[in-house]
Amino acid sequence: MTYSFGVFYAEFLTYFDEGKGKTAWIVSILVGVTLSSGPISSSFVNRWGCQKVTIAGALLSAICVIASAFAGNVLTLIFTIGVGTGLGFGLIYLPAIVSVTVWFERYRSLATGIAVCGSGLGTFLFAPITSSLISNYGWRGAMAIIGALILNCIPLGLMFKAVPESPKTPASEPMLIKSKKSPLKRSQSSENVARANGKNEENDVARLTLSQPALNKPSDLKHQSHSRHGSGIMLRPDVLYQGSMTSLARFRGTSPERVVLREPSEEPVQRCGWLPCSEEFKAALSEMLDISLLIDPIFILFSLSNFLTSIGFYIPYVYTVPMSEKLGIANPAYLISIIGASNLVGRIILGYISDKPWVNRLLAYNLCLTIAGISTGLAMACWEFWGLALYATTFGFTIGAYVGLTSVVLVDLLGIEKLTNAFGLLLLFQGIASLIGPPFAGWLYDQLNSYAPGFYVAAGTISLSGLILFLIPVIEKRNNRTRWNQETVMEEI
Repeated sequence: MTYSFGVFYAEFLTYFDEGKGKTAWIVSILVGVTLSSGPISSSFVNRWGCQKVTIAGALLSAICVIASAFAGNVLTLIFTIGVGTGLGFGLIYLPAIVSVTVWFERYRSLATGIAVCGSGLGTFLFAPITSSLISNYGWRGAMAIIGALILNCIPLGLMFKAVPESPKTPASEPMLIKSKKSPLKRSQSSENVARANGKNEENDVARLTLSQPALNKPSDLKHQSHSRHGSGIMLRPDVLYQGSMTSLARFRGTSPERVVLREPSEEPVQRCGWLPCSEEFKAALSEMLDISLLIDPIFILFSLSNFLTSIGFYIPYVYTVPMSEKLGIANPAYLISIIGASNLVGRIILGYISDKPWVNRLLAYNLCLTIAGISTGLAMACWEFWGLALYATTFGFTIGAYVGLTSVVLVDLLGIEKLTNAFGLLLLFQGIASLIGPPFAGWLYDQLNSYAPGFYVAAGTISLSGLILFLIPVIEKRNNRTRWNQETVMEEI
């Protein structure tokens, strides 16, 4: 629904006769709330598990979408679709990813690629379906029908099978780390890294972080009992990692046997008002929102790139249909379908090849973003359906890297232990950036009576987001050189 919202957007412009900038706030807030609610959703999953959180999200979003069918103005839609549905979608999205990653190790990249390509398939199908529903039942009837379709997420959520529990390992076997104040004890010394990996490579020492105790395999860990009070699933540092665990060993020098599962609290659940405040609830929320990573220059650069991508990411989804209608192109909703279909293919292919040893994942990520941005700018030279269809194919395929490769690139750059923290902060940045792009592009149209400036903004921000990441290898080399100089001085002393 989110990616095909451009069909509704064009209808809202005609029906409510509001400015394009104001109307675009509906989808911007929808996306912003969906992404920004990631840390909250993470805490809920940690407390209640994927099934219950998904069902709650499906009920909330379905009710809000159906209520939107009775909206009398854009402001009402901003609250019902933007805030209410956005929060509901946020409660659905994270459990859908987590419920897949906890079951797969070797083929995790392929499994998550298949899972997330559902959004591409949905975009491919929903754009023409939405257009047909509006033609036959009006936008109110279409909204009510789509709200009813969202209820299908309830039985689908019930199919999210939890990892089976088994008796905990005796305390004499140090497989789990339990700490109330510090969720995980870390060591970044080169000595510990060398001992853990059986080697002491400069690049691994530079970025890798490992826990001190010897740990068991993730295949064993995933069968451990988490907590009698909550699922504790978000305490796994690899839970948001969408790549293969075997590729993690190959790219980072980290053995899958070293992945840590932190033990949730067994204390009675405390409450802060109506919210649970158990140790695992607070641990998941605090780790995703820990701002200590903001002093890392590589994470700062990657966050800036993500912020720029998010500004331009939704502009083609929202404005391709109304722009095509202005050009007199028939069936413009099919262009959104083409983006969805190529995005589906792109996510699967990019996810598959990202696990190959000969692929530089950061380079592939950078190139895809740069190409996606450049193609968006060139699309303004297209005046016919087939030219825009070529753009839609290129954009959909290459922008798939933004969704599919973010977590694996983060692990390559920061290490598996920092993934949850980094991903949580990125969700907040993406949510804020999503509030900027579509309304700003709509405001530009209101001022200049042209969609081209908005697409040029998207082209510039997405291209720049890819280009600046080419600086990361330079920063890494500088950090390695500085670290080597410091170690040399220490040895001389």
